[in-house]
Amino acid sequence: MKTTLFTLISSLCCSNAMLFVPYVIKNWLPIKTEPKLEVQSYLGLWNQVATSRSSALLGTGVRFTNVTAFYDMLNNGDIGVYNSGFDQNNNYTSIQGYSYINGNSQTKRKLRFDGVPVDGNYWIVKLGPIKEQLYRYAIVAGPLTPWVATRFSLYVLARNRNEYKTYYETEVRQWCQDNNFRFFWNKYIATP
Repeated sequence: MKTTLFTLISSLCCSNAMLFVPYVIKNWLPIKTEPKLEVQSYLGLWNQVATSRSSALLGTGVRFTNVTAFYDMLNNGDIGVYNSGFDQNNNYTSIQGYSYINGNSQTKRKLRFDGVPVDGNYWIVKLGPIKEQLYRYAIVAGPLTPWVATRFSLYVLARNRNEYKTYYETEVRQWCQDNNFRFFWNKYIATP
């Protein structure tokens, strides 16, 4: 009887552990980035249509409005970054810098802003379709490290706010939910 009970308990523990493994793999291992980036289709003007609370630590946060980013190609191959928006007191603010490849992946990038002492992580984790030679939306993660907390902050960029709301918002919100951008600090919050 003891052997049978032990076998039963062991089997249940192992089967439950095996059910838990896919959850751990999907939610706690580093998030995957897009395998490829058509850089010319990524350049130009973007509107931030959503972000997360945690973005306030290294970025604008949820209280900024009319946040835009303009990307252009620099002579050395890096991407120039020009961000602007209005803070909670409706004061215009802007910052500039550049994004560079970190390692072998064009979508695992680092971001350096003028006057900021550390470079941030800028991972392109999902790209929308290319229309009129431009990606229509992009989902960017701001990992704390390359190994842990890769879903720390969220930025959703779109070429056109109305087009995004009509055609892509539902898909993007679901993708964010499915990819563990659903906690208090990193969940999708629309940018006004």
